[in-house]
Order: sequence, then structure tokens, then C-alpha cells
Amino acid sequence: MTELKKFEWETVKKEELSSEISRQMIYGDKAMIARLELKKGAVVPEHSHENEQLSWIINGDLKFRINNQEIHVKSGEVLRIPSNVKHEAIAVEDTVDVDIFSPIRNDWIKGDDAYLRKK
Repeated sequence: MTELKKFEWETVKKEELSSEISRQMIYGDKAMIARLELKKGAVVPEHSHENEQLSWIINGDLKFRINNQEIHVKSGEVLRIPSNVKHEAIAVEDTVDVDIFSPIRNDWIKGDDAYLRKK
């Protein structure tokens, strides 16, 4: 079992995935939360994963493309993306997005997420 621990986002390591996207992650045994900062125009290419995802937009506007639909998720809104559903996202403006995953994203922990990394 993972130990009880308190976190502060200011002290969580920030990964610069590209010039437009940075990410911080906190995870336990069964759930993960990630804070992403996306600059206007940043693109998260189409992908899918076994993990159920909740995307909570803290501020900004993220346009998702899912099943031939465009869905804008703005400040204060949450989008639930079921397991194995292909999706992509485009930052319409500078955006802070908090994603919650279950189970945890082992690909992110291992750095096996080349679709996000553009140097």
C-alpha cells in the first residue's frame, strides 16, 4: 500500500514535454493525477489508452476531437473519456488541465509517451 503523503504542486517535478506542453504527475497504486500546462495552439495528437480519464480544465479552453465530434471544455468544466476511446486535444488558448486517470498511466511514468514529446 502506498503511504499517506501530502503534495504541493509547486514542489512536484515539472517535465517539459515540448516547447508548448509541460506536465506534473502525482500517483499512487491505482489512481493518477496530472497537471498539464498547454500553450495556445498546443496539440495532443490522437491516441487512446486503457485508462479512464477525467479532464478538468482549471483555466483556458481545450478543444477535444472524439468520434468525429469537437467538444470544447473550458474553465471549470470536466470531460470524462472512457477507456480505449481515441481522442486528441488542441489548446484554443493557454490552458491548465488536470487529468485524473485510473488505473495509473505506466507509459507516462516510464516516459514511453513519445506522442507527447516534441523537442
